[in-house]
Amino acid sequence: MFKAFQFFLVLLLGVISCNSKKEEASKIQVHQVNEYPPLELAFKNGEQLSTKTLQGKNVFILFQPDCDHCQIEAVQVEQHLEEFKDYTLYFISSSPMDQIMAFAKNFKLDAKKNVRFAWTSSEGVLKYYGAIPTPSVYIYSNGVLKQSFNGQTEIESIVKAL
Repeated sequence: MFKAFQFFLVLLLGVISCNSKKEEASKIQVHQVNEYPPLELAFKNGEQLSTKTLQGKNVFILFQPDCDHCQIEAVQVEQHLEEFKDYTLYFISSSPMDQIMAFAKNFKLDAKKNVRFAWTSSEGVLKYYGAIPTPSVYIYSNGVLKQSFNGQTEIESIVKAL
């Protein structure tokens, strides 16, 4: 009888200990959420930035300067820029920087306060996102992916997801 009581006590303590460790682990995971891809961005001014260090509300627009769909998306973004005022928009491409900046200038986005143009390696994009059509849009808030769109998407759908 005493051995049965000891077994029950050990089992009960194990369950309590296990549950408290699970609670601790889940609390830790909640505070460590960061779904930004591990991309390294390079800007025209020589600045480099890891997307993992970003905070706040950000939109990544992966594009290619010679892509017709990307050009249409850029026109729509510029026309609705006020609706993105709470976000920093990162137009990200693996094309040469001179092509990226020509795209920025052509679509009147180069001097906008909350719009940045960056280069990243195609390997980084493929590693994290896989083979995706351009343009692809990823909306993040405080490190958490809220919504993504692959391929040309009507601006109303993107704005609604903000």
